[in-house]
Amino acid sequence: MLLIIFLYCSVGLISLIFFLIYWKLVRPQKYYYDTFRNQKIPCEPFVPLIGQIPEIRCASENDATMDYRLKLIEKHGNVFVTGFGPSIKLNVNEPDMLADIFGRSHAQDYGKPNLTEKFFQPLIGVHNLLISQGEEHERARKMLNPAFHFVKLQGMISIMIEQTRKAIDELLISKTNEKSIDLQVELNALTLNIITSSAFGQSFDSITDAKQNLCQTFIELSEAIIYRTLRGVNLIPIVSQLPFWYKNMVEKNSKKLANFVDQIISDRRSDRSKSLSSNEDILDLLLSAVDTQGKSFTNEEIKDQALTFVLAGHETTGNLMTWCMFILMTNENVFKACQNEIDRIFPNGIEPTYEHLNELVVCEAVLYETLRLYPPASFIARKCLREHYIGSENHRQIYIPKGAEILVNTYALHRRKEFWSNPDEFDYTRWIRDPLTGRKPKLTHPFCYLPFAAGPRNCIGQNFALLEAKVILAMFVQRCHFELEPGQKIVPDLRITIHAKYGLRAKVTKRL
Repeated sequence: MLLIIFLYCSVGLISLIFFLIYWKLVRPQKYYYDTFRNQKIPCEPFVPLIGQIPEIRCASENDATMDYRLKLIEKHGNVFVTGFGPSIKLNVNEPDMLADIFGRSHAQDYGKPNLTEKFFQPLIGVHNLLISQGEEHERARKMLNPAFHFVKLQGMISIMIEQTRKAIDELLISKTNEKSIDLQVELNALTLNIITSSAFGQSFDSITDAKQNLCQTFIELSEAIIYRTLRGVNLIPIVSQLPFWYKNMVEKNSKKLANFVDQIISDRRSDRSKSLSSNEDILDLLLSAVDTQGKSFTNEEIKDQALTFVLAGHETTGNLMTWCMFILMTNENVFKACQNEIDRIFPNGIEPTYEHLNELVVCEAVLYETLRLYPPASFIARKCLREHYIGSENHRQIYIPKGAEILVNTYALHRRKEFWSNPDEFDYTRWIRDPLTGRKPKLTHPFCYLPFAAGPRNCIGQNFALLEAKVILAMFVQRCHFELEPGQKIVPDLRITIHAKYGLRAKVTKRL
């Protein structure tokens, strides 16, 4: 009798679990799927809980992550539906519709999707510009905007120059006997040093072990989160709490990261550290920022914002510079154009200054074109907060229900032949500023180029990143010669940002 009762209870419990999974995870997403399909939007098959994750993993394992995404567009067009884990995504790569999503029409109707929080929370917490929503995001954005004013950025150039000089000296002195190095590793280490020195100041900059520990913690934590995401582990609430699939590693490194930054904040508050910038550094600005009510950030907010700047500030720029170096080593005419401009503006090996950096017209164009072909943030995700329509009544309109998620593939958007001549060809001249007005050429469409997203949630650090990239490009080209290691496989792959899957190996020697 007891056995029968036990069996009935077990069956009842299992049935309840399946019902809850269906009601909470499957049913809402099937509603979005049907809503879009009924509007005759092409759809990949609806697969509950996993979506197209198996295909995405298979593409990644076969070095075809970005090709898989491009083939979906060839198959369905520029508006279609896919599934990522339990979440349905409306893929939109039509600039007119993106103008509605990111522009004045409906920018206020979008926030960040739940997956963004699930993915990034172990790395950077939740009280930051990347994850926060609504009034919290608006308040923080207003408080942080002054930190990235051009006057503040000028004060950080000395940090960028010093860290780049150190990196080049180390490459040329300690690694000249090596056959080749992985430039992707070196450039990501450099950008990590720049952003952490800009954020945390003197006490951090002087401790080599602190940098190495932070870098290693970020790498281990990122890899564990990516592993869990690509297997759908942290997409399903119940499964994500189970003590498997690197769960312990995520918790351990998240705590280590939080404690590390808490100590840095405490040191600054107690005057045990100071800024390396000629003005305030990022930590100073976080500590001194106040909102319209005169309230400051809490320690938790300061920690989360600082970690966000470190993550976004080194990952994106490091990979931008990796692809830029790849372009220089595979396009001799581009390398020579940069070299000639740098030699003219910075003769006899003098180091960059803020004023002269603005004269780097060719280098700037090379960076913009690299961002077009290899945008670090290759996918932009948004979640609908209020139902509305996007598109034009004269053409096509799409109803977007509340809770639906939008996915923009900038890698594909930047390659659309309708908006770019010879879209797969690297042509930096398309970005050359007018010599009389100093203005860049006008885009074919204002929303066909989104390397830093757009609207109220665009990248607040884009000017910092571009300034940093100019410094790194100018100093490396000025002092170094690069030779790409033959026979290696250069494959764009997506992790947090788009990177070279197997690295970028090259021999770096002193320029004669």
